[in-house]
Amino acid sequence: MNKYIHHHIERFYEKFISRTFDQDDVAMFIVLARDYTPKMSIFRELGDFLAHPDKKDRGLVISSFQEIINFFDANTLEVFKGIEMPKPKSNGLGVLDEVMTSLCAIFALVGIDHEIESKNELRFRDFVFCLIFLLGNFRLKMNGQLVNFKVKYGNALSLSISYESKTYERNFLSLNLMLLCGVWRQNMGSEHELNGYIARRFSNGHLGAIPYQLDVHCLDKDMESFKRGLVWPLYNYM
Repeated sequence: MNKYIHHHIERFYEKFISRTFDQDDVAMFIVLARDYTPKMSIFRELGDFLAHPDKKDRGLVISSFQEIINFFDANTLEVFKGIEMPKPKSNGLGVLDEVMTSLCAIFALVGIDHEIESKNELRFRDFVFCLIFLLGNFRLKMNGQLVNFKVKYGNALSLSISYESKTYERNFLSLNLMLLCGVWRQNMGSEHELNGYIARRFSNGHLGAIPYQLDVHCLDKDMESFKRGLVWPLYNYM
């Protein structure tokens, strides 16, 4: 392995353990580790998103849901009447257990033996929070249609796509790609779609998402200094 990449994976691990990383650290880690991960693996897919941010037209996510998309195009009305849909060929990005396993495998490449015991482990939840906001910037090209990722913040933080039927306009199929539960525990069911947000680490050590226009070089790291509704925090169980 390239010494520079080896060094930065070790540096990221230190930030991971101490819970001092934010979205930019996650992005750099994924880019550097990309060529050392197996093809059609989750982290190769994540690296490919960063390499092709405007329209990704192949890979794990598309192959996972292509049959479902084709079925929806051919049977739109039947789908809304409740016809059984095909199951995805694989889990795409949706299973956090696979993200945990792949993350530990990257650490192992530089000789770090680390096990994430649970997907509810705080540092791993931080990682997924950053990951969802990072992926929220990208688009897929499916059956000739450009499909934006959507980030929704409520009791859970979700990453999803909405695909419009080719035969019936304004009829959409929604597919979840990743879900982080217990983000806003006091929420009673409402959701907020967050477009153009970045995950940052604040002075209390917690993560929160803020709009790009507030992410300036001299950012005040005190979460409480922002008006209500400008910071969307990740609930900390500690």
